[in-house]
Amino acid sequence: MALKRVTLFRFFGFKVKADASWFFLAVLISWTMSVKVYPHILLGQSPDTYQFMGIITVVGILVSIIAHEVAHALIAEYYHMPIASITLFIFGGVAEMKGEPSHPKGELFMALAGPVMSALMGLFFWSVSNLYEEYIRVGAISCVLQHLGDLNMLIAAFNLVPAFPLDGGRALRAIIWHYKNNLVTATRIASESGAVFAYGLIAYACYKVVMHDDLISGMWWGLMGFFVHGSGEYAVRQMESRSLLGTEKVSRFMHSQATTVSPDLTITELVDHYINKHYQKIFPVIDQGRLVGVVTLQSILALDRHKWHWLHVASVMEELTPVTVVSPDFSAADALDLMQRKGREQLLVADNGRFLGILTFRDLASYLAIAIKIDYNKPVEKGRAAY
Repeated sequence: MALKRVTLFRFFGFKVKADASWFFLAVLISWTMSVKVYPHILLGQSPDTYQFMGIITVVGILVSIIAHEVAHALIAEYYHMPIASITLFIFGGVAEMKGEPSHPKGELFMALAGPVMSALMGLFFWSVSNLYEEYIRVGAISCVLQHLGDLNMLIAAFNLVPAFPLDGGRALRAIIWHYKNNLVTATRIASESGAVFAYGLIAYACYKVVMHDDLISGMWWGLMGFFVHGSGEYAVRQMESRSLLGTEKVSRFMHSQATTVSPDLTITELVDHYINKHYQKIFPVIDQGRLVGVVTLQSILALDRHKWHWLHVASVMEELTPVTVVSPDFSAADALDLMQRKGREQLLVADNGRFLGILTFRDLASYLAIAIKIDYNKPVEKGRAAY
């Protein structure tokens, strides 16, 4: 299950969120800088000063990461690739697109925008640090600014490594996409370069632990390697899924024989006469021939069992939203993406209030597993995109 994300603010029309892992990272960075780094760079300061420097560093890194991701987002919007949100997590941040990139040129410039912004931020912090030292004094503030400049340059350089899903890997994918004219193939090739880089990171982590007895540093390099490798594999699976399901509609995969219930049933009647007999985890609620809601096994189990005999389905059913119900002509690829993002195992299928069936994540996953194994329905080339 995905960690909880908190919306920090809105910027240029999209949300900036923070994954719970980011807060752990913020505390770790603040502690590392105030205890392990700054006392060795700037001698003779009080513990409170070092703690203040650590906190300011975290704020500076936060601003830097947001600037990096905003650069991605603005270029993506310019090339008509809408961004849903920016999310900060333990390894930095990510600008989440609504779907896949539309053409290689936009993908290339979007990928390069982040490292360019980080490099500019690095130059900015270095310049301000030099001015502060020249006109005020050398001290805690100039030291933090100098370090933020170094970190931004490091972020820019690291992200330019041609290893997917790093920005350099996305740029590599865009170039391959242009010449191969196939986004899925380009993603596979770029992901292979990412896997090689990930293995290198893991090997370096082992070297740090075994040869230098540096467990903390080795742990972080190893986690970064596993993240790069896992993200690349996930991207390939997503691209393959969208390719195989791209032309398919929800109506092909839905189960039309699902059992429905009335909103007037008590929970006891629902459990005894429906859940125990039909073994469904989700029941569409039908009132006078129209779909009015959905009741799930999970919501039932959350209730006090002593209330089952007098509570009715109507009082506990989930209202219909775009997250719970889709049309039969809805893209199967978009439906799979919706279920993955929202953590749902089933979606209801309806047309103008008329219930038609249930779509399950398991059926889509089973279809994809078989289709990929037999290399069925290979990606269709849609014509060369202009560069």
